[in-house]
Amino acid sequence: MDLGVMVEGVVELDPMSGRMVLRVQQPDGSNSFVDVQEQLERYQGEEVRFIVTPQRSISELARMVESGELPMDQVPTLKPPGTTH
Repeated sequence: MDLGVMVEGVVELDPMSGRMVLRVQQPDGSNSFVDVQEQLERYQGEEVRFIVTPQRSISELARMVESGELPMDQVPTLKPPGTTH
């Protein structure tokens, strides 16, 4: 069963290929790079779940909930592109 890939990293533009990549720091301090387009090409024609969430937003929401500034039942959820509510 192929569950795909889940990575956290820094979005960068590869100057050599012109493609968007995620720079993922490894435990030894080195970096590996995940080509976003290459990952999507693996599933061309299939339905996928694609989620992009900035880590700063996750950190800010966690801080707001922990401080009591935002009740847990009011934490915003992901919306499909083009929707406002």
